[in-house]
Amino acid sequence: MGPARQWSVLVFSLGLACGMRAPAAEFTLTPAENQRVSARQVVMRANLDSTQRRGTVRAAVRIEAPPDVVFRMMINCADALEYVPHLRQCRVRDRAADDSWMLVENAIDFGWYSPRVKWISRADLIPNRRIAFRQVSGDFKAYEGVWEFEPTDDGTTTLLLYQAFIDPPGFVPNWLARSTFRRDMPGMLTELRRRSEAEQSSHAATNASPH
Repeated sequence: MGPARQWSVLVFSLGLACGMRAPAAEFTLTPAENQRVSARQVVMRANLDSTQRRGTVRAAVRIEAPPDVVFRMMINCADALEYVPHLRQCRVRDRAADDSWMLVENAIDFGWYSPRVKWISRADLIPNRRIAFRQVSGDFKAYEGVWEFEPTDDGTTTLLLYQAFIDPPGFVPNWLARSTFRRDMPGMLTELRRRSEAEQSSHAATNASPH
């Protein structure tokens, strides 16, 4: 199975070992958040309940690569297994003939802190623009969200936006559920940016080489 057919896991595992339901409100950055994104910071927002483990999580990052490069990086199982925190399994179970949707089986392992979290998710894909995802079976109480790819006017840079509703499995400790979006999510997005920008630089260098 080639990378183009491995529509995969970042979409699903970036549920960050938590369950999700897509929030209704549109995610629009504030002026202060836009400044932070322009300064290459990862913006995080969390609107959680009193347990600090269930609620809406949003994130944004600016990546100096066009949407098609970022999209390919996000849907490739082999890449995701290397930089998505705690991800141990990714397997495509089913897909549409036109790759407009797919079902993927995933597992995240926190070691002795918690049992392995397993789930199957469906992703509906609009290439280079949008990835909507939701759990169809598994350990999460709920799991649904969306990634959106917003290019700059010249198409060379991507604003990647994420929003999801989080309700983790009951056996995941509160502190561990919180750490996934407070620590793992920013770290993962930073690594996604690094890899996407390195891939774009490699493409640019190849295209600039004399033939």
